[in-house]
Amino acid sequence: MGQQTIRRTKKSSEMADTWNFPKFTRAVVRELSDSVTNSSYTGGRASKVVEPLDVAKCKAEWGLLVQTLRDLGLDVTVLPQDPTRPDCLFVDDPCVVIGDTALITRPADETRQGETTIMEETMRNLGLKVHVIESDTATLEGGDVIFTGKEIFCGDSVSTNEEGFAILKETFPDYPCHSVFVEYPEFHLKGFLSVAAPGVMAVCDNTWGRPGWEDVCKASNYTYQPLWVPDEIGSNCIYVNGSILHVTEKQMPDTYAVFQEKMADYNLIPMSTEEVSKLEGALTSQCLLF
Repeated sequence: MGQQTIRRTKKSSEMADTWNFPKFTRAVVRELSDSVTNSSYTGGRASKVVEPLDVAKCKAEWGLLVQTLRDLGLDVTVLPQDPTRPDCLFVDDPCVVIGDTALITRPADETRQGETTIMEETMRNLGLKVHVIESDTATLEGGDVIFTGKEIFCGDSVSTNEEGFAILKETFPDYPCHSVFVEYPEFHLKGFLSVAAPGVMAVCDNTWGRPGWEDVCKASNYTYQPLWVPDEIGSNCIYVNGSILHVTEKQMPDTYAVFQEKMADYNLIPMSTEEVSKLEGALTSQCLLF
């Protein structure tokens, strides 16, 4: 991994304005399902996990994330768990929100498609303009969608197909929308790429991250600064109004050190995902921000 320099000559608020990055005021989360141990995400990186899920610890990590979002000033809507939906915790997948518009997606896994009903109802109740994917052949999951303030990147993955990508473009016509190839066993684009701050992308220096970053650079008319990190899970972070939620030192010490060194001008908040990562989950997958 080469030398990297993140320029911090502007305050985070000024950078957000420059990139037209949204100021978040709301979050939607969902409680862990009673059947979470039956999660469909047993492939990819999760197939390497030998330790069983500690449900109590997973709930505690989720609770800390929810409280942190509230502490940052967000109005958090908590949806009830559904014992028939093992993966309902991952609210990022059944819905994409940009501005005042919500797109109710169609997850690739049939067992997850029922998660969209409560999400549609919630978004309508919160006053958003709601679009719903009606096609029975399109697939799109929010874990593949990254909005930078200027444009949208969408994973071409086992979770999102060309038809889903086309619907995403049609729903948000004000922003360029680019496809980024995601090679299985990675499920989502956010598995190796996320917004660390306006104009800065956290990228995992691995088999998926390097070519994915090349796709981003080729497709975009803007210049993003890469924040290269050594860990897959650690590349997933959340930028919230000047604060960055990122991996803990205990979980990923090398990636933690990168954030501490390169993003020191931001308010850094370490958040554990030790348990949810066993289910292919991450920080972004557990919340919808808008």
